[in-house]
Amino acid sequence: MAQKSNLSSINPNLVLLALLGVGAYFASSSILEALGIKKSRKETKEEKEAEKILEKQETKINIWQGTEAVKRAAGANTNIILLNYSGAAAKADNIYDSFSIYNDDEERIFASFRSLNAQTQVASIVDQYKIRHNADLLTKLKSNLSSSEFAELTKIIDQKPIGITKKL
Repeated sequence: MAQKSNLSSINPNLVLLALLGVGAYFASSSILEALGIKKSRKETKEEKEAEKILEKQETKINIWQGTEAVKRAAGANTNIILLNYSGAAAKADNIYDSFSIYNDDEERIFASFRSLNAQTQVASIVDQYKIRHNADLLTKLKSNLSSSEFAELTKIIDQKPIGITKKL
């Protein structure tokens, strides 16, 4: 006895419904990405790169934990490039003033970090930001900058020399 084909028993309305569902998914994904509700693949990739750089900065020289952490990480018999008190305070205030309720001045924040000569100088700003504004700079940056802006900031810092040398 010949067996009846399963293809003829598929409900065409069910197929149409499935195709509409798949189309709606892709259309809504694009719309959500455009509105900034859903992260694009590019943002996710930038975010991952930024996290890798940040992890290196946190674990290798501890710049986001302040100057004492950098000194501990560097060890004895090292020279560390830091900012003086007034220079670090001015940069901390400049970054603080860059944040507003309506719009942050990202370029001003980037300029503060571009002007540094070494990654270790970030620790000086972290200390002054905590003292002057009673807040953690890294947390504030992560909460106020978009993932792509934060990725750019980590790249700016990563391009600087570390700022630790062995004493002769």
